[in-house]
Amino acid sequence: MKKLVLPAVLLLAPLLASCATSGSPDDAASTAPPPAAAGEVHWSYDGEEGPDEWGHLAKDFAECEVGDAQSPIDLPDHADQKLTEHPRISSSPTVGESVDTGHTIQLVPDGDASEIEWKDNEFDLAQVHFHLPSEHTVEGEALDAEFHFVHSTEDGQVLVLGVLAREGDTENKDWQPFIDGAAEPGTDDLPIDVAAMLPFDPTFEEYAGSLTTPPCTEGVDWVIYHEPIELSAEQIAVLKAAYDDNARPVQPQGAREAYEGTITISRN
Repeated sequence: MKKLVLPAVLLLAPLLASCATSGSPDDAASTAPPPAAAGEVHWSYDGEEGPDEWGHLAKDFAECEVGDAQSPIDLPDHADQKLTEHPRISSSPTVGESVDTGHTIQLVPDGDASEIEWKDNEFDLAQVHFHLPSEHTVEGEALDAEFHFVHSTEDGQVLVLGVLAREGDTENKDWQPFIDGAAEPGTDDLPIDVAAMLPFDPTFEEYAGSLTTPPCTEGVDWVIYHEPIELSAEQIAVLKAAYDDNARPVQPQGAREAYEGTITISRN
C-alpha cells in the first residue's frame, strides 16, 4: 500500500476544529505541505461544490477526480480473500472534546484512547466522526450511519477503523457520550471507551482506499467491521439534526480486492 505521509501537527485538535468553509478533511489531515488555499476552499455534499465537483474546486483536491483508489466502496457481505495477519487494538478509557468541523462532529480524545498494532506499525487514535447515511455500502445497501475511528502513525500513515450503524430498539449507552457531543459541540470531558464502542463480532473487511473528503488523499488502510452496532431512533435523530446527508457516494472499486480478517481487542 502506498504510504500516506501526514505532518503530526495536523492531527492536533485545534486544526481538526475547522470552520464550515474549511477544506481540511474529516477523515484525517492532508498530506504535506498543508495547502493554505485548501483552507479557503468551500466544499459540500451537494450542488456546485458537491462530490462530483470536488476535484475541480482546488488543485489540492485533484485526487478526488483522478485517483484510482478512492473511498468509499461497496463491500461484500463476506470477502473471499482472507488475511493471515490480524490487527490488535489496545484500548484505554479516556475523555475527549466534541468538535464541529463544518462537515461532521468529531470526538477528539485528550489521552491515548486506542492503539492499533498492524503491519509492523502502531496507529494511535486521532479522532472519531460520523457520516449519515453510511458511506460504505454492503451488497449495494447503505446503513443508517457510519463512524470512522481515524488512527495514524508518527510518520503519518493512516488507518481508519469503520463502524456501521443501524437503528435498533434501545439506547446504546456506550455511544451516548458521542451523541451528547453531537448535540452540543464544544462539550469536553466526554468519556471515550473504544473497546466498548466497537462491535462484539471481531470480523472485518479491509481494503486500500482514500480519505472520503477533500483532498481525497489515497494510501489509507480501511478496516470496516462486518457487524453493525445499533443506535436508538432518538440517537440517530440527534446525529441527523447535526449533519444529514454528509456521505460521499460509493466510488469505483477497480482492481482492488477486499480482504476479510478478525481483530483482537484488549483493554488497558
